[in-house]
Amino acid sequence: MWRAALACPTRSIGTVSRLPQPAGVFPWEITPGVFLCGHNDRRSFGAHSWFVPRVGGGVLVDSPHFDRSLVSAFDARGGIAHVLLSHLDDVADAKKYAAEFGARVWIHGDDASAAPFATDLIHGVSPVSPADGVVAFPVPGHTRGSVLYVVDDEWLFSGDTLAWFHREGDLGAFRGATWYSWEALKESLARFVASPYRFSWIFPGHGKWHGASASEMHERLTALVERM
Repeated sequence: MWRAALACPTRSIGTVSRLPQPAGVFPWEITPGVFLCGHNDRRSFGAHSWFVPRVGGGVLVDSPHFDRSLVSAFDARGGIAHVLLSHLDDVADAKKYAAEFGARVWIHGDDASAAPFATDLIHGVSPVSPADGVVAFPVPGHTRGSVLYVVDDEWLFSGDTLAWFHREGDLGAFRGATWYSWEALKESLARFVASPYRFSWIFPGHGKWHGASASEMHERLTALVERM
């Protein structure tokens, strides 16, 4: 219940007796090594953000609302070295977290107007590596500057590009919320399918997260592109 309350972007859930929040609600470890940040921000339309601790400083994928309890939790796990922004919609308080930890901030140049404080811009559609074990794969579609982030060939942070659709029990894309181009999104995902990158977990900004074998996820993504 507290996770629901602290993930609500408008803070519309509370307790009648004004109980203080307990410690340790967020970040929440979904699978070993990946934490859901909670504290969703209404400026990001309530999108999820994610934290992956790493030696030498972790990565924050998209941004939650700035909260001191999160700062303390990130600091206790080695801090943040890179803020990876998936697209222009989910920037929220990225600037504050980057300043707090002295982190580099990555975003695609086509969405850079949303993060003028970014230190590193991604260009074109060629993959780049912001950090060891991290691949940024540009996927124009949801926005012109949308990016997928693959970590350790295991975890896919997909922003608003695709997600696990709980009701359908499958990977899906948000056609009604594809602001730039559905055809470009199809081409982008087809490039990703043909690439050497694989994942066994998907962690989206909207929709559900899900884990399966890398081969199953690849088959599902291939089928999604065919349906598109």
